[in-house]
Amino acid sequence: MSSGGKLKLAGAPRTMALGLAALAIATGVVGAAADPPAADSGGVAIVQLRLPPGELALGSAGAPLTMVEFTDYQCPYCRRFEAEVWPKLKRHYIDTGKLRFIVRDLPLEFHAAAGPAAEAAHCAAEQGKFWSMHEALLGGGEDLAGGGIDRRATAVGLDPGPFHACLKAQRYAQTIEAHAREADAAGIRGTPGFVVGRVVHGELQGVRVEGALPYEQFDALLRGLLAATSG
Repeated sequence: MSSGGKLKLAGAPRTMALGLAALAIATGVVGAAADPPAADSGGVAIVQLRLPPGELALGSAGAPLTMVEFTDYQCPYCRRFEAEVWPKLKRHYIDTGKLRFIVRDLPLEFHAAAGPAAEAAHCAAEQGKFWSMHEALLGGGEDLAGGGIDRRATAVGLDPGPFHACLKAQRYAQTIEAHAREADAAGIRGTPGFVVGRVVHGELQGVRVEGALPYEQFDALLRGLLAATSG
């Protein structure tokens, strides 16, 4: 596995990998891995995600850290993350060039509107409004069923003709399924789930974080990882 810089995750010298594991445990964002950990991970799974060119992202492409969120638009904990953690994360890390943020889909089977909502977000991207639709789908008290997705599309100013044609064609079904497989391979079973770390040769190498944890815990982990990449 290729690596570079001081935050060398998979295949790292044991002391460095143990240091990352200790950091993750100390900040409380992960515990002992339920799945078999990567080699030399000290009990915390180190996971890898391929990042294809052109994937939608917020933040500087040169940011020292990258975070991928796997989300379900009907999940109350994803909504909590969006309402309580996201604004601070964006202000303190994304807008300041420290973190690049990517969203992927993990619609859970027992949420009937989660799959259509994921399709809607991708269809909104065709009109340059992925992030506004993403925010709208996770915000507000109105259910996504019973026209809730359409009302959000109207609120963010989507052209209804192309939008509904895209939804009907299910153009992004394979993309959404691929995201779910990636989450499973990373050991993420629920939402929201995150992988945060450093990108090396187009691959995110990082730790798995699960749940709508308080901002303070994300902040502690990110500050520690930034310190590990400096110098």
